[in-house]
Amino acid sequence: MILNLNTKEKLFLLDALKEKADSKEKAALIRKIERSLKPIAKKSAKAKGHEWQKEICEMISRITKIPFDQSSDESQIRSREGSLNGADIVLTGAAKAKFPYCVECKNVAAISLPEWVRQAESNADRGDNWLLFIKSPQFSMKKIAVIPLSLFERLFTQS
Repeated sequence: MILNLNTKEKLFLLDALKEKADSKEKAALIRKIERSLKPIAKKSAKAKGHEWQKEICEMISRITKIPFDQSSDESQIRSREGSLNGADIVLTGAAKAKFPYCVECKNVAAISLPEWVRQAESNADRGDNWLLFIKSPQFSMKKIAVIPLSLFERLFTQS
């Protein structure tokens, strides 16, 4: 089971536990809460995000049957570097023809769905041709995909 607490709730719980930290279990819980309050280093966050992008590239490769090789400049499926503008996954040639979507990837603890949808929409060639992949401990299944309703309907009426 996952328990999501905001910072204020964590601090309240931490204070309560520290008042009477008389067991190993309480001490371990205090350390876990204190660790969760420390922000992730920017370099670690970028690496975590890039790994998620590569996982999505591998999934697109399986779907399209087009090889993914991040180290090859010839690869039709690539993960965009974090500092560059545009969609997180770069598709060219046959990969773009088989998977014609603008892909955004987010690997985060805190959810900012409206902001991410706006980002995906602004990066898409056509306003409703975007996909948003989110990996977060906030979700019980950890990984989800978000698509516009119009795209969902098109996908199911084409089959």
